[in-house]
Amino acid sequence: MKYVIIIPTYNERLNIEKIIKKIFATKLDVDILFVDDKSPDKTADYIKKAQKRNNHIHLIEGDKKGLGDAYKRGFLYAIEKMHAKYIIQMDADLSHDPKYLKEFINYSSKYDVVIGSRYTEGGSIPKEWSFSRRMNSKFGNAFTKKILKLPYNDCTSGFKIIKASVFDKEIIRNIKSNGYLFQVEILYYFYKKNLKIKEIPIEFKDRTLGASKLSIKDIFEYFHRINKLKNKYNHIYK
Repeated sequence: MKYVIIIPTYNERLNIEKIIKKIFATKLDVDILFVDDKSPDKTADYIKKAQKRNNHIHLIEGDKKGLGDAYKRGFLYAIEKMHAKYIIQMDADLSHDPKYLKEFINYSSKYDVVIGSRYTEGGSIPKEWSFSRRMNSKFGNAFTKKILKLPYNDCTSGFKIIKASVFDKEIIRNIKSNGYLFQVEILYYFYKKNLKIKEIPIEFKDRTLGASKLSIKDIFEYFHRINKLKNKYNHIYK
């Protein structure tokens, strides 16, 4: 089986060596595909240095058009160029602990999609988060679950393993969402396809280095577009 971990990066130079080391310390047979959007801190240069030491590290570069666009390019490249059988979504900032990768892979034999969930029993979010950040995250997920009638507790999780064969490449190309909304749209798309989806608990860690890239614009876009998603996929999957 070919497992490809897709990691979008933007100004993640300080985290690159750490995330690579932690992933390969698991001893799993995986490839890492970094998708870098011309990071001003030269993240791509550090990835290229790592590539010289390890042929399981890959890089594609492009213009900065948001998280959703980076993931779309990563999905298509992993499927078309790397012939991935399974795709793993993961953040570069060490908030997603590679220790869960083995569990993801084990569950992937029975499920089409496995979600690393902060809000299912046994999962957690950082104690360091402010009250407002906790409420934004919890309310955003509760709102999404109610409006879209999803049976999942963590609709915005960016830590997943997905069977590559379930992707409709044309639908992926036509996704316009960005930020957290991209994670919701991809999950809603899988749900409307009646895929087998499993949530497993994870301990979500606060990023160790660098700054969060969530903006006020991302938050407003998120709430504005939820109902549009519902209409879009109800039309496709009647």
